[in-house]
Amino acid sequence: MTNQPKKSAAKLILSSTIILALSACGSSVSNHDNSGLTVSENLSSLIIGQVTDVTSNSITVNDHIIAADSAEVEIEGKLSTLANIKSGMIVEIETNGTYATEIDYDPVIKGPINIKNNQVNIAGITLSNVNSSDYSEGQLFEISGYSDSLHSLTVTYQAPITNSQAELEVQGSISHLNQQLRTFNLGDLIIDYQQAYIEGSLNNGQSVEVEGFYDNSIFTAIEIDAAQSFSFTNNMDTELEGIITFVNNNMSLITLNSQWQIRINDHTQFEDGTIANLVVGQFIEVDGLWLQDENILLAEEIEFESTKTKPTSTSHQFSVAGIISYKQDIATINDIEFTFNSQTVFEDGLSINTLDGQWVELEGTYNNEQNTVNEVELEDDTSEISLRGLVSENQNQQATLWGYISEDNSLTPYLNQTVNLLCQWVASNQIRACIIDD
Repeated sequence: MTNQPKKSAAKLILSSTIILALSACGSSVSNHDNSGLTVSENLSSLIIGQVTDVTSNSITVNDHIIAADSAEVEIEGKLSTLANIKSGMIVEIETNGTYATEIDYDPVIKGPINIKNNQVNIAGITLSNVNSSDYSEGQLFEISGYSDSLHSLTVTYQAPITNSQAELEVQGSISHLNQQLRTFNLGDLIIDYQQAYIEGSLNNGQSVEVEGFYDNSIFTAIEIDAAQSFSFTNNMDTELEGIITFVNNNMSLITLNSQWQIRINDHTQFEDGTIANLVVGQFIEVDGLWLQDENILLAEEIEFESTKTKPTSTSHQFSVAGIISYKQDIATINDIEFTFNSQTVFEDGLSINTLDGQWVELEGTYNNEQNTVNEVELEDDTSEISLRGLVSENQNQQATLWGYISEDNSLTPYLNQTVNLLCQWVASNQIRACIIDD
């Protein structure tokens, strides 16, 4: 992982796509090469996406047919051939604008299959669209696919690993961190990191990539990446393809494949849809500029792929406003913990070091395990606050949402419902006059 930006990009995509468009954003034309093959021209300089077809002299990715008979091919960092690239793999392709010059493939996950409650997972990542006749408990597999939440992946390619001594790679969110024993969990998988090189800091809820070896139910880590930063050229024209996993309230920020943050403005154009079609689970293709300093893509054009199957997401979106406490790497509002990661976007000049005591609005995704923040903004007007999530009952049998309690019982009608509310803030964790926010 260290000093391997292309490898990290292909994995962190948990299935995304990058393209440099040399002319109009997302445009390409077709022509015939010397063999008579109809290929795309005006290609981007860098393409990352799912292979849908491979021939002896071409590869098709993101609907681009790319001449590839002279391309250098690497699989997991080793020289290979085009014949070893298979449909469904997520690959990274460098081009000169006309044909592929280099093709790289790295699996998203390589690890042991775990079957729990009739669901298949690797290191806590639930796998959907997996071939159920092709695996068994504990068997080692390599997986490629699209992440449709922090804890789920739609599989596009799978293959068994026959070498039990092979170096593996898993990823997920840390739980049960024990700094004394130097262990943590990714789902049910125990990670022993006593001898591991660590990039970034380890905290419960932090997303990590882990390389190592598996034996007797223990995954021994040799390298852990908790930073997950990208190294791309600033202002690179870029194309991403994947599944929307988050949309903020004003539709100015979306997340693709739980990894790539995409900013939308008044200049963003839409094809085969409108901004209203930006919903979680939708498959899209995005053209824009990569802003390296912000670690974000500025979208110029978004095309909706209506033919793609929408996955069932295991995460829900949330928004909450309030006074944030940030101490010892733990962020809370009303004593409820929220997790930041390398993809969290800090607006209004905020940073992780200036959060404590601020009035902020947090937006992100949540499930039974954690609340992951995608965007942080300053909250100027504290008289009204937006709250989005599941209204539940606290130990005092009061309806509550993100630790807030309504003094006029206006939360009670929404008990056990996931709602988007606008409420008047009173004081501390007291609110009133909560109504549906359309």
